[in-house]
Amino acid sequence: MTDAPTFPLYMIQLQPDAIRAGLWMAHEGLSRQGADDGYGWHALLKAAFGDLAPKPFRIIEHARKPLQLLAYSQADEAALRDQAAAFAAPVVVAALNLPSLAVKRMPNSFAAGQRFGFEVRIRPTIRQHPAGDRTRSRERDAFLAAIEKAGPREARAEIDRVAVYTEWLRGHLEKHGARLIGAQPLALRRTRVSRRNGERHLVSNIEGPDCTFSGGLEVVQPNAFRGLLARGVGRHRTFGFGMLLLRPYTGSINGAVRSSRAR
Repeated sequence: MTDAPTFPLYMIQLQPDAIRAGLWMAHEGLSRQGADDGYGWHALLKAAFGDLAPKPFRIIEHARKPLQLLAYSQADEAALRDQAAAFAAPVVVAALNLPSLAVKRMPNSFAAGQRFGFEVRIRPTIRQHPAGDRTRSRERDAFLAAIEKAGPREARAEIDRVAVYTEWLRGHLEKHGARLIGAQPLALRRTRVSRRNGERHLVSNIEGPDCTFSGGLEVVQPNAFRGLLARGVGRHRTFGFGMLLLRPYTGSINGAVRSSRAR
């Protein structure tokens, strides 16, 4: 084991009231037809916990099971409850069902060579700078960018969407202390996300890839890997993407592409 990082890390779990949460988002003007509701959940967490709002987070929906909100936080249960008790409006407390809050502390350290199974929801995009002008930076689907780069139609036909997204995931894990053993997509789709524009108006015309992968990884740099858990994978981590969920490694990475309700 390596020396522990200087920050604590906690995993939190809530069972929000989906109806009350939806009504709160609508009242706050955060609902947009056809858009993912990640921004609304982000705003609800901020309304409850302020600067302690946990991120990255993941909303999990399963048939016949309560809605779940999972997240990582550097604040412990007492700090989260104290913040909400002091500042959260009653309707926010009810929407998140704060009495359901459960918290566990994550390991202080990991071992190099330790293996885990994982699941992660990602938005595999890259930043492009038209004509090399960094002031005109834009976000681009990694798969569409690879097609454009390939050139001739014959070359484009050889590009596989899953392979592009898997390599994107591999690169992000390697940059932050982990080696990808293998991964399979559980869900591939495109979604629209809501964001504030420069005038603080909510817009929902940002469409991009929305993928959930299951797989196995190996810890290479323990402290960097722990930092990855706290930070999340890729962009849009504040809005429901990038939370790396760990499970025991079994040597199997089998998965099938499906339409997933896990968001």
